[in-house]
Amino acid sequence: MFDEVMNRLAEASRRNTTLAPRQFETSTNSQGSLSDIATLMVDTALALRTGRRNPLRLAIPAYQSFETAGDGSDQTFSVTHDLTACPDTQDVVVWFDGEYQGSPQSVNHDTDEFTISGPGAVQTVHAYYISEKAASFELRKKTPSAKTTNSEKLYEVNLGLLHEANQSEQPEYLSLGESELQRFLASDMELTARLKAPYQVRWTDPDGDDTEPTNALLQVPAQKSNGEIEGLTSAISADMGR
Repeated sequence: MFDEVMNRLAEASRRNTTLAPRQFETSTNSQGSLSDIATLMVDTALALRTGRRNPLRLAIPAYQSFETAGDGSDQTFSVTHDLTACPDTQDVVVWFDGEYQGSPQSVNHDTDEFTISGPGAVQTVHAYYISEKAASFELRKKTPSAKTTNSEKLYEVNLGLLHEANQSEQPEYLSLGESELQRFLASDMELTARLKAPYQVRWTDPDGDDTEPTNALLQVPAQKSNGEIEGLTSAISADMGR
């Protein structure tokens, strides 16, 4: 049975792809608790690409909102959770209500502040910023079923350290060599990103302004097959049980 599944995997056509936030069902976290923040329901057999040549790219911004004075003056706002300089994405991006502004006028990492040129009306400033606070991030695969759920951790990192690292020079990557099937997910399995952080993570604002964290990075290299592989779900479930 196992050999037959591996033969089908070897013969199946697969194309390289990179999983990104738009392909996941995203959700806000519960601050201070391990929370699902992004879940991908796999629709065809999926293989995660491993090794240094297939780097992950990760940056998960904190969210905080403020209000402008409405008089057009420059305003400086302080964030709560240690704003840091991130080599791989914008440290802060802001929106005025639903209007995207990009990076603020200036950023002070020493004082955890950013300055904007305020609009001539009172508006909500939606800020997505990269924090240096310790935060545990992990990727897991799950095999949900009516009776039981198998779950396996595939990757874990402290985002507080990763956010300050140059990921182009020091790439993060998956090492999934414990078994031949460790890097595979079958259809109806889930790939989940989980986070335990002191700050709030949001993929859009709570006010309905349709903002988004354009500085977020959640890029996972993978290979996607054209269809399901017969027997793969059972083989992966047995492999995870071992």
